[in-house]
Amino acid sequence: MENLQSYNVNGVTLHYKQSGTGPPIVFIPGGISDFRTWMSISKQFETDYTCYVLSRRLQYPGKYYEGGDSSVAANTEDIAGFIGDKHIDPAIVVGHSFGGFIALNLALKYPRYVKRLIVEEPIFAPALVSNPQNPLELLKLMLLDFKAGKSFARFGIKSMRPAFKALAEGDTGTAQKAFIDGITVGKKTPETLDELTRQQLIDNIAALAGEDPFINSIKFDETRNIDCRMLLISGTDSPYFHQFINGRLEKEMPDAEHVSIPNTSHWVHIDKPNEFVNSIAEFLKK
Repeated sequence: MENLQSYNVNGVTLHYKQSGTGPPIVFIPGGISDFRTWMSISKQFETDYTCYVLSRRLQYPGKYYEGGDSSVAANTEDIAGFIGDKHIDPAIVVGHSFGGFIALNLALKYPRYVKRLIVEEPIFAPALVSNPQNPLELLKLMLLDFKAGKSFARFGIKSMRPAFKALAEGDTGTAQKAFIDGITVGKKTPETLDELTRQQLIDNIAALAGEDPFINSIKFDETRNIDCRMLLISGTDSPYFHQFINGRLEKEMPDAEHVSIPNTSHWVHIDKPNEFVNSIAEFLKK
């Protein structure tokens, strides 16, 4: 199993692979992913960096259990514990989607652990609404940016609500279909995903039940307190609200750069790995 190592923290076990030499880079996967999503990307940095490619709590090869807590706060404490105990601070931190939200929170709560931040389409809920169940919150978002509000509403109705409902009923197949429909704007199904992502979806869909991004205590304006340089990466074919989130973060933080990579979905690092790696490499040279 890729010679994985394990690290016990906060009552859970994280699995990771370490490779390369040089300053540390920590890769954090998003929902329905695990360490495997970063393997081909991390190999491109092994010559100049020590890469730590993680599976978060309750992700493969770990297993989700009913009621398991995989919130932003819990994951943040795990990653902070890992970086601190391994004495690899400050580290370059790369996060995708839910992992990007965790990376942002890590930089807020533990600034001494983060040297630079690279976030690929973070599902940073505070930039959208504080309470997704409140229709007035959605109305405010639509008044701010109608396209973002419409995109977010579709994601909630077509993806997250049916996915969480199916998971509560033990129907992982329906949850997979709903999640992929939402995150690809109806362009893909589990069957049309690349083989690696499809297998990760199967292995990690249950853990989605513990990853509600709206269960957090962070306010949007707190992001201005992030005191490190940041690269925000968006995919042009992803649900628009992701680009909206990155656009708001870019405006909030003067040290943030925003790159949109054409013809890419929510998994920019899979759709166009070379462009993704080059964007990070250029950012790290500055």
